[in-house]
Amino acid sequence: MPSVPAFLSARAMRRLNVALAIWAAFWIGIAAYTAYEVAALRTLSHTVVKAGAATESTGHALAAVGHLPFVGGRISQLAAQAVAAGATARASGASTATTIDQLAVLLGIAIALIPTVPLLGLYLPLSLSWRRDKKAVRSAIARWDGEAGLEAFLAQRALAHLPFEELRELGYDGTPDSPSNAELAAAELRRLGLDCPERRTGARRRPREPVAR
Repeated sequence: MPSVPAFLSARAMRRLNVALAIWAAFWIGIAAYTAYEVAALRTLSHTVVKAGAATESTGHALAAVGHLPFVGGRISQLAAQAVAAGATARASGASTATTIDQLAVLLGIAIALIPTVPLLGLYLPLSLSWRRDKKAVRSAIARWDGEAGLEAFLAQRALAHLPFEELRELGYDGTPDSPSNAELAAAELRRLGLDCPERRTGARRRPREPVAR
């Protein structure tokens, strides 16, 4: 896959990385806090379970005196109702606790991912393309450093991507007195966060042929 020229500078990419990290950390913190607060609602379910257990114990206690004459039948009926209500409350409380746990996890995941995933969908292709382009430029320098064609190519990139104010600071005004391709190429390498390599002067010069006498 061919690389797309990186229109962002290395400094802008660093700022973008920091901003995205802060954004993700913020929403992860909000998600963790929300999950903690929702999970705290389990105390209500625990209270319901305890109340149900107490009601059920009361029902069993009433059942113990259900053999009394005259009122024993009524007490036995109330005891059965208390036992049934207590058992229902305990089951409902336990089920609610499980539901609250699941809700806390789902809310935490949703709050963390919904604001972050769309940004990652935009950031990752941009970051991969930027790194691929930077790697391509680095490889070109390692292979063709010192050639006029590479300097002209980097100079054209500088004119396309550097702010005009920065070009003016370099002395560029569109006239023949503007900075050379080498200066513009060096500015483009600085924009990408690449060290300007030392020119390998004479690396590709043809050896002079001996003069015949």
